[in-house]
This record gives sequence, structure tokens and C-alpha cells, in this order.
Amino acid sequence: MRFQRNTRSSLFLIELIIAILFFSLGSAVCVQAFVKAHQTSQAASDLSFASAQASSAAAVLRYTDGTCEEASAYLTSASGSGLDFSVFYDSDQQPCSEGSATYTMTVSTREDGNRRYSSISVYKADDELIYELETRYPAFDGSTADEDSSFSEEEAPQ
Repeated sequence: MRFQRNTRSSLFLIELIIAILFFSLGSAVCVQAFVKAHQTSQAASDLSFASAQASSAAAVLRYTDGTCEEASAYLTSASGSGLDFSVFYDSDQQPCSEGSATYTMTVSTREDGNRRYSSISVYKADDELIYELETRYPAFDGSTADEDSSFSEEEAPQ
């Protein structure tokens, strides 16, 4: 008696394993692409939020005396004293207390003669700089700001 091995089923099994490996590799590449897209989207959202908040803070500093007390009327949850203060935001980008903050905007101002210089920085919770804005205005005298004031924006390196 002769026993004949069934080589067709072995060949089918090997072909099935190769097909599964091929689709596994393809799905791994797709998952990586989706993760990268999500990270890029989150970074763009963070940058947009940070630049809007820094611009708002710059406008507040231009038309106030630049102190925390004066700025807190416009920038809710501002905490600090004098010309240096911080504003905290939660993961939904809403003002919050320092304990539950995901984003922190720090404002540091100094006056030099008749000019006021401010540095506005927005950080993520892990101290990652998202956006930085340097401003220069005439010193505040209680009236509207002069037309010759200027500011420059500088985006943080990614």
C-alpha cells in the first residue's frame, strides 16, 4: 500500500500564512500613518491656540499698564504679581487653575525708559515651548498707544 501525502493542503496553508503576513505589514504601515496624522493635527491645533492667546495677551498689554492686576480683568485666571504673571488653560483650552493646567502662558514685562518690552510664551504641560511672542510698546501713560509701536512674532522651532 502506498500512502500519498496531501501536498495541496500544505501549499494552501503556506499561501494563507503569507497573505496574513502581507496584510499585517500593510495594516501596520496604515496605523503609523494615522498616528502621524493625529500628531500633526494636534501640533497644529496647539500652535493655533497658542498664537491666538499670545496675540490676545499682547493686545491687553498694549492698552493696559501691563500689571497682573490690570490684565486679569481681560485674561481670566491670570495669577502672579506686578509685571510678571501666568495664565493657565486646561486640555479643552479653557482658563483653569494652576493644578489642572495643560497649557501655561507666561508674560514677563520690563520697562526701559519710555519703552515697555514684553515676552509672552505658551508652553505645554511638559514645558514644551509652543509659541513665543516678543512685543515692544511705548510706556503706558493711561491714553491710547502711539501708532509707531511695533511687535514681532517668532514661532518656536518644532
